[in-house]
Amino acid sequence: MSRSPAAASEYVPARPNLLALGILSLFIVILSLPMLSGQWLASPHGDQYSSAYAFYSWEATEWRSTGSIPLWNPMIMGGLPFLAVVTHGDILYPTALLRYVLPVHVVMNLAFVLHYILAGWFMYLFLRRMAASWTGAVTGAIAYQLSGIMISYVQPGHDGKLFVSTMLPLALLALVAALRDRRWWGYPLLAIAVGLCLVSPHVQATYYLLIAAGLFALYLTFGETTTEPLASRIKRLALAFVAIVAGFALGMPQLLPFLEYIPHSPRAAGYSVGYSGSTSFGVPWDHIPEFFIAGFTGDTFSQSYWGTNPLKLHSEYLGLPVLALAALGFGDRRRRLVWWMGGIGLLFLLIALGGATPFYHLWWAVMPMVKKTRAPGMVFFVVAFCVATFAAWGVTRLERGEGGRGVQTARVWLIAAGVIALLGIIGVFGQLAASLAPAERAGIAIAHGGAIRIAAVIGAILLAATALLAWGRLQGRVPALAFALGLPLIVGLDLWRDGRHFWTYSPPPSRGLYQTDEVIARLQAAPKPLRVLDFNVYSQNVLMAHGIPQVIGYQGNELRYYDDLLGGRNEWRYLLTSTRLWSLLAVRYVLIPDTAAVPGYHLVQGPVTTAAGTRAFVYEADTIPAYARVIPAAVKVPNDSVAPPTLADPRLPGYDRVVLLAANAPINPPQLNGLPAPSASKARVTAWDAGKMTVELEPPPRDSSYVLIAENWYVDWQARVDGRPALVLRGDNALLTVPVAPGARKIELAYHSRTYAQGKLIAFVTLVLVLAGFVVPPLVARRRNGG
Repeated sequence: MSRSPAAASEYVPARPNLLALGILSLFIVILSLPMLSGQWLASPHGDQYSSAYAFYSWEATEWRSTGSIPLWNPMIMGGLPFLAVVTHGDILYPTALLRYVLPVHVVMNLAFVLHYILAGWFMYLFLRRMAASWTGAVTGAIAYQLSGIMISYVQPGHDGKLFVSTMLPLALLALVAALRDRRWWGYPLLAIAVGLCLVSPHVQATYYLLIAAGLFALYLTFGETTTEPLASRIKRLALAFVAIVAGFALGMPQLLPFLEYIPHSPRAAGYSVGYSGSTSFGVPWDHIPEFFIAGFTGDTFSQSYWGTNPLKLHSEYLGLPVLALAALGFGDRRRRLVWWMGGIGLLFLLIALGGATPFYHLWWAVMPMVKKTRAPGMVFFVVAFCVATFAAWGVTRLERGEGGRGVQTARVWLIAAGVIALLGIIGVFGQLAASLAPAERAGIAIAHGGAIRIAAVIGAILLAATALLAWGRLQGRVPALAFALGLPLIVGLDLWRDGRHFWTYSPPPSRGLYQTDEVIARLQAAPKPLRVLDFNVYSQNVLMAHGIPQVIGYQGNELRYYDDLLGGRNEWRYLLTSTRLWSLLAVRYVLIPDTAAVPGYHLVQGPVTTAAGTRAFVYEADTIPAYARVIPAAVKVPNDSVAPPTLADPRLPGYDRVVLLAANAPINPPQLNGLPAPSASKARVTAWDAGKMTVELEPPPRDSSYVLIAENWYVDWQARVDGRPALVLRGDNALLTVPVAPGARKIELAYHSRTYAQGKLIAFVTLVLVLAGFVVPPLVARRRNGG
């Protein structure tokens, strides 16, 4: 067909960026309206609900109390580094600063809202830089911002993934500015994007972003058609690499403590989840129809998931209108760019599929660190980015009349919409789901057939609306303004109707899961330090938010020595099969949902209905267990595997005779000829806080001894005995142990992270240089031009 005037014209509003920002905020604002009534964007199925809020609430309390970020968390898992363990969340991310002045759940709400708007805004800026029309850029930005993988991050509470996904278009925008357009501000912007990813601190998602950015940088250097000498392009690529290094430097306060922690974590050297573990939670073949049929596989939280993964709290929906526009965008005249972007999307789709294709065997074998990861399906955000980019180009082609087949394309879309609607109405997609479902979930798939039918028909209607809008514009019957506003709204409506049920709200923490009750009041009133062993009366880390230390809690990346001491990660066989370790861990209270005979403990409260609606019985130790004890002797064990079963052995006469030291302990205790008598000296904790405690010995020991403390050892603990520096050892497999000389009276322990201090210095110097990168080059250029 001939190119009509209507087809050739592009709509550009008077204030394009402001209007774009308004459209990109629209659906997020609608989804966020319950926040105005004080609701909390946290699903009971998500990490934010019973875990992350406890971390952030406790951190904010400590921060307000001490004026600094706590670096040691004594509230769960026997104590562990707070900053170095990245699964504590975004401790150093800029939005965390708001937790010091605003209610924690409000800050958590704002972090999600802000980053969804920024994800769309950065995508819009990137697409405009890539020569997309205004309508194309807004449509592509919404296609990314509201894509199934993005909009569903809130259900499992994956704010770190959202932060990194937000930085992807910003990083690529910076690369375009630096490598293609020769703008100096691209380099510091790239450094900031990388630095923010590292303090997000979602390491695995950042890993994928860096790969995608690296591939795109190669295209900008070697793939673009240009007459510029290769040496100049390589020089800019090298500067981009320096910018990425600067980004890592900005992330050093998070990265250095994290790297230091790895040897002490469950993911120590030699750790691998194996191929089956690495491919777990990929995108299986039975999820593929969900790319174009909203909610095809269902989800776990609504009990409609029938697929082959263990659970599903997210969506992979891309949308029929978006896919149709992306197919049109694949015909963009910039063929090299099309193939590079398509190749990046295909690569990350293969990664997301995990074990569903043979490709992942190669990826798993070749790529560094992949053997320590799982859930490759999370990389789907890069696929959504590439599809959204193609959709923007498709809209641009429509507006500019490129290819001369716009009307025919609209007709094809209408026919496709009719076919999909017909197949949906007669139940073909529902039958497909039933045929793909595992036998044990076939009933769920059949019951889900009605929802699949409705989703297919609505998707087809919205695809038809897209086709009619495009056809009307090409024929000159739809004004440019109506097309420019209508197309993003149709795409947004399609993605919004899939994503809105992932936005689950809960009452504010103080009126819901985290409100106080009789049991919490009793535990808070008890003098610290102590520990509570909770048998599922309170969810995960709820007690931590109230300042109550637990034996276990929910973490996933606790110190591996503590895991071994308790009898294995998530098994806790020594802890749960005998009460012997309870004394070693200073367990004063035990919470159970029913009455029981607990040796060494007596009932002091219950039954009580907790704020969460569970029933609680509180048992207290007959004798308050010692948090610190003086031990007269020590023995080195040949390897760490010997200590836990020895300590759990019922034949061991208590824990006050001999402390077991690691084979690499920097001391050699005298050889024992028999078990010594308990020391007459008693240890008393006179001051205790996060990463700081004072222990007094009364009377002072007459001989060289060891003070064993019921809190985990880590390399950053430092001790002073009567004002003089002292060794801090790992005793009884996991616990703080300080050797003391005869006559010692006072031990002062403090947690000081040297790597954090080093990281702060590196980040500060780098930040000054990065900020200078925004300011100095324009000033130099202005001076040269003036000269």
